[in-house]
Amino acid sequence: MRILLATLNVALRNAARATLDSAGHIVRTIPANDDDSEENEPFTAELVIMDDTFPQHADRHDLDLIVTQMMNAKLLYLRSTNLDAANDDPRNGTTDSPDTATDAGMLSQIDDELRKPFSDSELLAHVRMLSRTGVSSGSSILTRGDLTLDVEARRAFYGRLDRPIPLSPREYAALEMMVRADGDYLSFEELLEGVCGNGFFEQRDVMMTVMRSLERKLHQAGLFMTQRGDRYRIG
Repeated sequence: MRILLATLNVALRNAARATLDSAGHIVRTIPANDDDSEENEPFTAELVIMDDTFPQHADRHDLDLIVTQMMNAKLLYLRSTNLDAANDDPRNGTTDSPDTATDAGMLSQIDDELRKPFSDSELLAHVRMLSRTGVSSGSSILTRGDLTLDVEARRAFYGRLDRPIPLSPREYAALEMMVRADGDYLSFEELLEGVCGNGFFEQRDVMMTVMRSLERKLHQAGLFMTQRGDRYRIG
């Protein structure tokens, strides 16, 4: 995928570019690295990855370049989690940018957001999702650390995105419930109802088998499921 990476944070730019390069993507940066010999060659991006501080502090030339590229590219927005970054969001009307209307127009085209800090696997998962034709929101991807769920395909990955964890439909459903719980414990009854429904007593034995099998498969992948009594969570 042809990606334009826009950030003024040198450490973030270098780390993200290395991750994207290693995955086989063609990457240009704004501002360009000092050793980027391809800076002046024509480049049409399929995806723009933009740091949330970029619209407020980039120079006019770089902003115009981003606007031009976004006419045909999707936008992955790297958003800070701190309150200061939220207060500087052009959509909140408090930006110090010299051209608030332009910045707000850029951000109205966001196709997906990724909260900082993020792991390499999270970045690649969002890029992979946006590379699909017609996909325009991040609702198909769930992440928790290095665990990535492709909700649309109902597949789970840990670390490597080229090798899914071999889960049954019920095992995947239980895992997705725990990921959506965002670190909170879920009771066995909650998981049973969410995965198997209710009204069938014999489903309890089925669900116990599902949870034992899921725990074993996650452990083999390097991920641990925590159990406290009859409650479960990931991590």
